[in-house]
Amino acid sequence: LLPLLPLLPVPLLAEGRRAVVLRLGLQGSPRGEVNPAFLSLTLDASLARDPRYVALLSNPKLRALATALSPGFLRFGGTETDFLIFDPTKDSTWEEKLLWELQAQQEACGSRSAFAVVEKLLLAQWPSQEKLILAEHDRKNHKNTTITRNTLDILYSFANCSGFHLIFGLNALLRKGGSRWDSSNAQALLGYCASQGYNISWELGNEPNSFRKKSGIYVDGFQLGQDFIHLRQLLSNYTLYQHAKLYGPDIGQPQKHTQKLLRSFLKSGGKVIDSITWHHYYVNGRSAKRKDFLSPKVLDTFATAVREVLEIVDGTVPDKKVWLGETSSAYGGGAPRLSNTYIAGFMWLDKLGLSARQGIDVVMRQVFFGAGTYHLVDANFEPLPDYWLSLLYKKLVGTKVLQVSLAGADEKKLRVYLHCTNTLHPKYREGDVTLFALNLYNVTQHLQLPSELLSKHVDQYLLLPHGKANILSRSIELNGHVLQMVDDKTVPELMEKPLGPGSVLGLPAFSYGFYVIKNAKALACI
Repeated sequence: LLPLLPLLPVPLLAEGRRAVVLRLGLQGSPRGEVNPAFLSLTLDASLARDPRYVALLSNPKLRALATALSPGFLRFGGTETDFLIFDPTKDSTWEEKLLWELQAQQEACGSRSAFAVVEKLLLAQWPSQEKLILAEHDRKNHKNTTITRNTLDILYSFANCSGFHLIFGLNALLRKGGSRWDSSNAQALLGYCASQGYNISWELGNEPNSFRKKSGIYVDGFQLGQDFIHLRQLLSNYTLYQHAKLYGPDIGQPQKHTQKLLRSFLKSGGKVIDSITWHHYYVNGRSAKRKDFLSPKVLDTFATAVREVLEIVDGTVPDKKVWLGETSSAYGGGAPRLSNTYIAGFMWLDKLGLSARQGIDVVMRQVFFGAGTYHLVDANFEPLPDYWLSLLYKKLVGTKVLQVSLAGADEKKLRVYLHCTNTLHPKYREGDVTLFALNLYNVTQHLQLPSELLSKHVDQYLLLPHGKANILSRSIELNGHVLQMVDDKTVPELMEKPLGPGSVLGLPAFSYGFYVIKNAKALACI
């Protein structure tokens, strides 16, 4: 462990309540380091259930919101991955075709004002399409959908123009005689993407542990590993994809049978993949309660799942990084009136903190935009609280993870994380540190910096719910100011509240925030 700054006698506050004293590990080496694209995004493949809705990705506001969260990976995957068939000869939907014709006439990443009328029509029809997607998902009633060249063009253009690297999930349920993977459709898709010069990374299949439930086809870990080896060989046939990254197996929650599948997959095909991907959700969206989002016990279930996955990886392919390839608060599209409100931020921020602390290299948030309520941006292209939380995280939190603990409160209810500050931020420099904290107590908690940092200036970024709905609000304030887009193409500046030296950091009941300790001169960050 790193040497921690010494504890002092616990200071008393004016009202006689004790402050919580922070212990920060600033000397020595960092505890760990994560990928620069640590916070990444997903688009669910269900967006292409009817491919004309993929055309919504050309919206300039949606692109501006995505660009603000870049750089990162953008994974296109999900249950529908294994029900998408690429047909290079089929005509696209007229919406996709029109969009792509407009694109050909203008600069590649320019906005398409001529498409706005079509977009309005699509948005008006989206709520009924969303109902259909969620109902099919609930009933496990999956049908094959055909995607065309334009579907891939629009998807790639969205990622590329927003500063993201696309990871595309190929259909793994196309099988020869029920066992070996039939790669002929993947070859057609790879051939088209290579001909267009699309720089893409690849996955094969989504949650193979539930293939039988979804399609009646059972694929064991050994066979899936062999299928990945086959895909790696296919990729090597294309100059563009000889060194392309391949990720998998995108297993669901690590229950016993899923752990077994992961272990045998890694033994069989682990050598050909670049990072191991798995998925995590805390609760079922249909039965989740408000109290689940504020429960230390529920939050701690994630740490257990991480340990289980890391143990399997360490025992099979110990040199490989582990990624959360898809994750959010509640599965099945999210928990209505919870996953899209301020309260969802406790799960999201804690997951980001714990993932980095436990050695997860990349976390892909389900979803940036799409069906359900766990999206960062809603169907009106309005950013939700988790969007703003993600944006602050991106701006303030660097890749190096530091040690932090506290005295004077229960660490399960007052959860603190510490990183070196993101030095790409114009206001901060090497040696600064970013503390982020979640208060699950029903009273304000006062955090006190250790003595040698009492002379330092601190920038506070406190996030609180806006309006009467309180923690169930879909709107959020930063240091008392409501966060909203300046206009359709401009994300607001995230303004700090400077705290003078010696300030106690007050974190209200059921809230979360970030604190940048300036000029901390943390050796671990220099």
